[in-house]
Amino acid sequence: MNPLNALKSNPKIAVLLATYNGDKWLASQLDSILRQLNVSVTLFVSDDSSQDSTFSYLKKCAEKDLRVKILPRAQRARSAGKNFFRLLLDTELADCDYVALADQDDIWRPDKLIRHVELMRKNEVDGMSSNVTAFWPDGKTKLIDKSQPQRELDFLFESAGPGCTFLMTPWLVNEVKKQLTDSSSVANQVALHDWLVYAICRASGKKWLIDSESSIEYRQHDKNVVGANSGLKAKLERFKQISNGWYRQEVLKILDVSCQLSDDHQLHALKKVLQNPSFKSRISLLSYVHKARRRFYDRLFLGLMIILGLF
Repeated sequence: MNPLNALKSNPKIAVLLATYNGDKWLASQLDSILRQLNVSVTLFVSDDSSQDSTFSYLKKCAEKDLRVKILPRAQRARSAGKNFFRLLLDTELADCDYVALADQDDIWRPDKLIRHVELMRKNEVDGMSSNVTAFWPDGKTKLIDKSQPQRELDFLFESAGPGCTFLMTPWLVNEVKKQLTDSSSVANQVALHDWLVYAICRASGKKWLIDSESSIEYRQHDKNVVGANSGLKAKLERFKQISNGWYRQEVLKILDVSCQLSDDHQLHALKKVLQNPSFKSRISLLSYVHKARRRFYDRLFLGLMIILGLF
C-alpha cells in the first residue's frame, strides 16, 4: 500500500522553525503552530544567534510545552537558508509522518497542516506548498498567488512558493539530506532552501502540489528576507539579481543538483547551454523559456533578459 494513502488519526508532524531576532512576532506564530487542528505537532527550533530576546523566549516556551524542542546553539548560519539546512540535518525526524517548514513571523490557519496532509494523501505527492495572504502593519492585505500550473522545467528556475508553506514526506526530507551531505553535490551552496527542496522533489520524478487556497497570513515588514515579492521595489530587486549574475548562478547550482538525480537529457543539455555564455547559447536558451516559469509574465521577462544578454 502506498504510505500516502494510509489513514491515520492525528498524524505526527515535525515543524522546523528558523529564528533570528524575531521576538516581536514569535508569540502569535508559535500559538498558531501549536494549536493546529487534528495533528500531533512537535516544533523544532534553530535560533541563529539572535541579538534580542528571541532565544530566552524560546527557552521559556520549551519549559512550559514539551512539544517545543530547541536545537543547541551552533556556529552562526548568517542566512535563513543555511539555518533551515541545519534544521533538516540536525533534527531527529525518524518518528514523524510529515515535515513542515515555518518562518518566525507568520500566522498559520488552524487547519493548515491537516488540510495539506489530506491533499497530499489524496493526490499522492511527496511535497506541497500553497498560496499565502500577505499583510502589512497598516492593515493592507494581498493574496500572493503561486498556484499557476507547473511547467516542465519550472523547478530549475523558481521555487514552488514560500518555503514557510512547505509540507514534505520523510522520503523527500531524506533525499534533501543526502544532497546536503554529499561531498560531490553543491546543494549546501544553494541560497534558497525552498527552491532546493522543490527541485530535488521534481528532479527525482516525484509529484508536487501547489494549493490555490491561502494557508497562512504572511507578515510583511522591513526585516523580511524575501517577502511578498510584489510592487516596483521587488521588480527592481529581481532585475538586479538577474543582471548581476546571481540568478544565473543559482539556476546552475539547482541544475547541477538536478542532474545528479536525473538522467533527463534536457537537464544535461540545458546545463551545457548555461555554462557557455556565447551568443549561440543565448539563442538556444530561448527555446527553454516556455518551460521555465509558471507565470506568463515571468516567462516573458526571462526571455527579454536573455535577449538583452542580462541573464
